[in-house]
Amino acid sequence: MTIASLFDLSGKTALVTGCRRGIGRAMAMALAEAGADIVGVSSGQEADGGPVGAEVTATGRRFTAERCDLGDRAAGSAT
Repeated sequence: MTIASLFDLSGKTALVTGCRRGIGRAMAMALAEAGADIVGVSSGQEADGGPVGAEVTATGRRFTAERCDLGDRAAGSAT
């Protein structure tokens, strides 16, 4: 077993909040590079995924964009 195999996320999907910049963006990229498809959530997330979506798909992984302000309790409620 190798170190890389311990972090293999092939076939998994990761939900990353705040993925448009900073630590969230870095996590989205690291998880994609490890093989995970990404669901990116941000209050300002572009419908097409924007730059982070393009970077994730360039790794061969799928990116699904969701726009939600998680600081707003009503935004996360089912209607």
